[in-house]
Amino acid sequence: MKFPWLLSNIIDENTNDVPEHLHQFKILDRSGVRVGIIGLVEEDWISTVSSWPPNFKFKDMAETGRELSQLLRGEHCCDLIIALTHARVPNDIQLAKDLFASSPSAQRTRPITGEHGVDILLGGHDHEYFASKGMTSWEGYNCNDTSKPSIGSDADHGDILVVKSGTDFRDLSELTLELEDTPSGSIRRKVIKAVHGKRHTIQPGMPSSKKLQKILKSVLSSVSETLKAPVCITEVELDLRSQFLRTGETASGNWFADVLRHAYDDALYKKYGSGSDGVLICGGTLRGDSVYPPGEIALGNIMEILPFEDPIVVLELDGEALWGALEAGLSKYPAQEGRFPIVSGLKVSWDSRREPGERVLGIWLVQEAPSRSSESSSGSGAGTPVPVDGEPIKREKTGRMYKIVTREYLARGYDGYTALPGHNYLVDDENGQLMSSLVRKYLLGSRYVNRMVRCRDGSKEMDHLHTDTADVVKREIDHRKRHADGNHWPNIQKKWQQTTAKILHKLRSRGHYLDHINITAREHMSVVDCFNGMKVRRESNGNGKNGHGKRYSEDLPVIHPVADGRFKDVARN
Repeated sequence: MKFPWLLSNIIDENTNDVPEHLHQFKILDRSGVRVGIIGLVEEDWISTVSSWPPNFKFKDMAETGRELSQLLRGEHCCDLIIALTHARVPNDIQLAKDLFASSPSAQRTRPITGEHGVDILLGGHDHEYFASKGMTSWEGYNCNDTSKPSIGSDADHGDILVVKSGTDFRDLSELTLELEDTPSGSIRRKVIKAVHGKRHTIQPGMPSSKKLQKILKSVLSSVSETLKAPVCITEVELDLRSQFLRTGETASGNWFADVLRHAYDDALYKKYGSGSDGVLICGGTLRGDSVYPPGEIALGNIMEILPFEDPIVVLELDGEALWGALEAGLSKYPAQEGRFPIVSGLKVSWDSRREPGERVLGIWLVQEAPSRSSESSSGSGAGTPVPVDGEPIKREKTGRMYKIVTREYLARGYDGYTALPGHNYLVDDENGQLMSSLVRKYLLGSRYVNRMVRCRDGSKEMDHLHTDTADVVKREIDHRKRHADGNHWPNIQKKWQQTTAKILHKLRSRGHYLDHINITAREHMSVVDCFNGMKVRRESNGNGKNGHGKRYSEDLPVIHPVADGRFKDVARN
């Protein structure tokens, strides 16, 4: 690791320290000044992390800042403390006030030499460039431009020192701090007397690093080769022809929606106490307009089917909004419009003979009931669930609210989904992930589990698994035992090697999807990933090879999409 990662206010309860490989603080000596650097994250950010470890606990940012100020200014004799933050603008502004990151002008009316805290905040998270009004001067940015105030900056009255980084390396801030010594015995040895800044904006055509150019060339060449690599096997054809996706329920649409349904459940459970209730996407989401025959599906096929770059988000909807969205999606039938709905977690009955706006007959939540051979533990991931109709969703603005996974494109009201804008985001566009990324994570995690099941005896890889991953592998082994036929054990074991070890059954539990997506955040995927980015970056030899070979064709997950009647047109059935 060429540079340290700081995370000061997240504590691993198993060690009572910051998470492994991270640092609580870093101390630098520059130009005769001893600088302490800490890293703070806001609590709301945690809910955006899809696989947040349950033993990681949030600690208040201001409380952590004060405690580390005592440690760094005391035992470590720091002259200055900089807080690197990952928080929204209003939270950074409040934190700056709480920790007395005061501007030079504010210090003249309220001295901070006797206060613990930090001296300046350098933050990210918001995709907007921002420098607070308390800066002495700033080239390339008007800190006091009231005609275009930054979102959430209302509480900035020129009394704080906060800089926000912008987005995607498009901006670089250069700061010059003028310091002055404080009286002997003060808590703060130095305070900031002036801040002079400059905003550098990256422009096309600027000189680039030759070393980075070489790496980029190698990576792009390797990506092209990687797109040909298989990521799963389908037992049935994947029909992605638009005339079917845009006029009725399809097996392919169901499978992609099912993968999405529980992708953010860890974050939703942590913040709201329950996972998603359903998925609503549309036929235009899935492209390719082809029939992919049974057999191997390549990464390039997945990217062809899922080309869009708007993230998957979660909205909180009332029954009226959900009904309205589905009516909008059905309004153009029988025209082959991209708005035609695809759902998961919901059962919808509709009548194509009715007038647009009156076609939805009913919507029900679909619940998981374990089969007799399944374990009863919900969310275990081991069982094959039996879907059963749950409570009906009433068309009303009052009453229960539903957590619905959808595309940001639809959440903004495009494709006729005007019922969706204005509703509360539970996972927004900044924290959401691309649909192609979520599907790939699921397939990678499934492939990893298959490998661990196959290599479970005598493999050193098993010795280093995270405990949660080991539990997932054990549940998968138990699941396959229950679904194996009644033959003698040697035959069963042989089948595992040939076929059964690969199969992802037609119906899988919430825990199955969630487990397999989350594994990609806990374990290193290089043993199953057809693209070994680390190897490419390390070698940077431009030969277009990414290190995948025969071993990467093993343990491919097998999928079997089905049309199960979840979106029923009574006029045709």
